[in-house]
Amino acid sequence: MSDPDLYEWMALRRIHNGSTAKSAGVYFDEGRPAPEYLARVFDYIIRTGLTDVDDGDPVWALRRMSLTDAGRRRYTELCEKRGQIPQAPPPEPGTPTQEGSP
Repeated sequence: MSDPDLYEWMALRRIHNGSTAKSAGVYFDEGRPAPEYLARVFDYIIRTGLTDVDDGDPVWALRRMSLTDAGRRRYTELCEKRGQIPQAPPPEPGTPTQEGSP
């Protein structure tokens, strides 16, 4: 996998996992500012339609990022190049698990 593909896979994986948000032009991953090399990739995948940025939280202005259908297909393609099977994204907070408990 080439470096651009690797960086794109890393960015898409973080969005797929539900840990990425944007606020005032800064990208956050698990609550911490994302590295600059990923910020450039996040900009690229937003421009190319691989991810959506939600409207945001009115207090903190955090705008959660999520994959579009095209983004999910690209993520799957890059996982296959790496010889991996993409995992299902984690459930939303407060969503019951298969056993029915939150």
